[in-house]
Amino acid sequence: MTRLVRLTIVAALAVAALGALPASPAVAANSTTCPLGALKKASKPVEITMWHWMLRANETVLQQLVDEFNGSQSSVKVSLVNQVGWEETLAKYKAGLSTGDLPDIVQLQETDQQQMIDTGTVLPAGVCAKADKYSFDDFLPRVTSYFTVQGTQYAMPFNTSGPVLYYNKKAFSAAGLDPEQPPTNLAELRAAAEKLKANGVPSPMGLKTDPIFLEQWTAMGNRLFANNGNGRKARATKTVFDSATGRQVFNWMSGMVKDGLAEPNSDIGTGSSDNLLGIRAGSHAMTIDSSAALGTIAAILGAGNDPNIELGVAAMPGPGAGRVQGGVFVQGGELFMVNKSAPAKQAAAWQFLKFLDDPKNMTTWAIGTGYLPIRTTSAESTEMQDYWAKNPTFKVAYDQLVSGADSIATAGSVIGPNIEVRGAVRDAENRMFLEGTDPKSAIAAAAQAATDAIVDYNSRIGA
Repeated sequence: MTRLVRLTIVAALAVAALGALPASPAVAANSTTCPLGALKKASKPVEITMWHWMLRANETVLQQLVDEFNGSQSSVKVSLVNQVGWEETLAKYKAGLSTGDLPDIVQLQETDQQQMIDTGTVLPAGVCAKADKYSFDDFLPRVTSYFTVQGTQYAMPFNTSGPVLYYNKKAFSAAGLDPEQPPTNLAELRAAAEKLKANGVPSPMGLKTDPIFLEQWTAMGNRLFANNGNGRKARATKTVFDSATGRQVFNWMSGMVKDGLAEPNSDIGTGSSDNLLGIRAGSHAMTIDSSAALGTIAAILGAGNDPNIELGVAAMPGPGAGRVQGGVFVQGGELFMVNKSAPAKQAAAWQFLKFLDDPKNMTTWAIGTGYLPIRTTSAESTEMQDYWAKNPTFKVAYDQLVSGADSIATAGSVIGPNIEVRGAVRDAENRMFLEGTDPKSAIAAAAQAATDAIVDYNSRIGA
């Protein structure tokens, strides 16, 4: 069985496991009122459940925050239920639409936003904020922009991350590169790879085949990924990433792999850390990956114990030369309140979400996990500033996010069948790398397959 076939089977199984929203004559309506007063009238404590997918240290910090909230008052009691992964969480939630087995709060991946909106089961955070006179002014504008669709903020932002460049400073120095001046664009990334290869690094770039990177590079070029304002002005009906920027990215990736400057690594299953393990083994010297796992990545790359590795972290190199016109969009996850819960539980859920995003608690979350502090007062706090001073690599993704333009392109796309769309991009990349498909044909095929998935999804939900 070829590697391409294995990757295709894994992707197909993931999509099949998630399924699709059931067809309906029209997209259901989400709540337009927030029952804040119901909590006062309810018997105490009001018990609510939150489904999440945090693991290891991240789950520990989340549980600490829940315990602190439960101990700070007697009106609301929160219980966490770990669903292991975001795919499993979404699949169970969609199954619960028929069975009624739904939580009061659900944590999902940022890409699940449109599907959640389409379920009609969301109590929008913006609706409760308006009823409670709660302001999002202290939140990073780039974050609230991502979670605002056609004027409504549906989700409460929480675990936000971004893509960054990880590289081995010692390998850079050995190749005559300045380790304090890492590549800032794709051309510089290739030039660095050429020097690293000439100095004996077999495949300088561990190129993770994560389709989100194409979308990130599109946003960095300040270009749309889907039509109708990335699905934010009106529902997306097709993709538009087969553009000059998209073709530049595909050409760059193809050239890097063909010339032995990069080795494609799967972003699915057991191969998802090969890009990082390759740096530890010396076969790679750099890769692009999420900032969310910086602590884990530091451990994989030796945590300072390997004499041949010194971890460097830099902003994700962009597709253009010089100043980046756009910026990366928000990655990570978000929290949705469920309007199928009793009114008192909805009101209780809002109180807990406000607690989680309190500046002090956001600082605790950021320091304990590596996710970004999404409130200005949190980022500017003495505790956060002191931590960043001692751990500057943890500040890179934050600086990258706040320095980018706040536009409809950099807000990221809102697409119903996001898994299928990204699967189309992944399949096209693998065919380009493993079967020699030319970049122009590969991205055209990806765009068409992704558009077909959008059209099919929209027709099935009656949109």
